[in-house]
Amino acid sequence: MSTRNRPTEVHWDPASSRLLNLVLALTDRPRSVGWIRAHVDGYTGDAETVRKRFDRDRSLVGELGLVVTESTGTDADGHPELQYGIDPAPSFLPDLTVTDAQWQALRPVAQWVPNQSLAAPVRHALQKLSTVAPASDADGGPGFSAPVPDAVDLTDADIEALNVALDRNLSLRFHYWPALTEEPRQRHLDPWGVAAVDGRLYLTGYDLDREQQRTFRLSRIADLEAAAELIRHRAPDRPVAELVTEGLRAASSLVTARVRFLTDGAQELRVLAGPADVDGGCRLGPVDRRWLIRTAASYATDVLVVDPPDVVADIITHLEDAVRTFGGEEDRT
Repeated sequence: MSTRNRPTEVHWDPASSRLLNLVLALTDRPRSVGWIRAHVDGYTGDAETVRKRFDRDRSLVGELGLVVTESTGTDADGHPELQYGIDPAPSFLPDLTVTDAQWQALRPVAQWVPNQSLAAPVRHALQKLSTVAPASDADGGPGFSAPVPDAVDLTDADIEALNVALDRNLSLRFHYWPALTEEPRQRHLDPWGVAAVDGRLYLTGYDLDREQQRTFRLSRIADLEAAAELIRHRAPDRPVAELVTEGLRAASSLVTARVRFLTDGAQELRVLAGPADVDGGCRLGPVDRRWLIRTAASYATDVLVVDPPDVVADIITHLEDAVRTFGGEEDRT
């Protein structure tokens, strides 16, 4: 019979509790055996008994990988005494830090997991890492409104074709969906690279049919094929992420909006917004336009987008479509 979700009696080993108390005490600062006897739970008894117990526990702590040091200090009366402590450098891992560049790389990579059996563990790992994410990206991990993972539909053959084209400077052919409800279109590109912007992966390069730079969301690409011809349009000598951002801005995929926060909610938007002005409005952006529309609509009771007008109109349309699809009464106040 499965015991899942059933109450289980918890047992706590007194010896384990004593060792934990000792580690905490010695990590704070060097301590004498006399101080341990007086202040650490589990070390009661006469001085000789406590000394023997401490020596055994000290050996056990060492076997766990913690380095116990000896030094000469002074007691409360100024008399010299032997003190023990734990050296943190060899005993503990350093504090984990994640730079902004590392975090921008981790977010899309965590969404790009071809093996779906690993998707959940990777997502959970990213959520744990979000506790040390840069403050500018404190929303952490995948967005609260759950964007579609990038490249989830790419096959191994697609990924191989993309890598071959980038490594060998070959042109690419692929199908691209401008919107998820539209039919795919054949595109022919001299690829410049793949980079992440706002946690999403994009492919950018020179579009041979439109004769200018174009940038494509990787999650809307399929059927990639490395062509036989070498690329004729080399990438500008700048970081790929910068080229992706330029391509999105040129295609009007990035937008800067003005918003008002109505409650303490909508943290996903709040962490990206600037300080409030005299009218209570905040500047937000530049961010992906579709993401802003979807996310602002999902926080409709918490945030109000007041500008630009075309984004406001699309949010209203998005909410009206949701009401027609799922029912409910519109708030007309």
